[in-house]
Amino acid sequence: MPELDELLTEYVDERTPEHAPSFAQVERAVVRQRRRRSLAAVAAVALVAGGVAVATLDQPRAEEDPATPPVSAPVLGALDDGPPPARYKFGTTVMVLAGEIPIVSVVADPDSTDSVVVEVARDTEATCIPHTMVRILSQDTKTVRIAAYRYSVAPDQPDGQQCPKPGGKDVRIPLDLRWQLGNRKVLAGATGNRSVLN
Repeated sequence: MPELDELLTEYVDERTPEHAPSFAQVERAVVRQRRRRSLAAVAAVALVAGGVAVATLDQPRAEEDPATPPVSAPVLGALDDGPPPARYKFGTTVMVLAGEIPIVSVVADPDSTDSVVVEVARDTEATCIPHTMVRILSQDTKTVRIAAYRYSVAPDQPDGQQCPKPGGKDVRIPLDLRWQLGNRKVLAGATGNRSVLN
């Protein structure tokens, strides 16, 4: 091997005598470059393996219940899309979903062509306001499906909650449909085809 080194050195010296590095320097540079490439490959594999591990651990298990959405105050009457939250916070009081309730009536909002006013029976029990929420479950060019839900104070809340008590007539809740109601049919309830408007 030393003969090859000498021949290569002579060849390099003949071609570029003033600027050529020694063969030993070239050899060290090649070794360093190979090390960097192998370290980069190992780092890339470790990064991919770590990402796969995190993704695998983060997926819900079939035997586990889905995670409860964070407790937050809903914006009543403004883009209430999708299923109702299982719980939300009104001030310092946590409200828990009790179940779906019947819708009494729905009328077009006289002040807005893309809103309706939903009327539901008021809760007669002493509970906090807002105890009722209306949600848009689905909508297309022909129908809008809405449902109303009742909430009650969470059982683990302290006795001294500060919230107004209900009373009086049925609850009227404005609901923004995002686009004009037009002649679309409004269906009440999560299931069934009971039409309450048009």
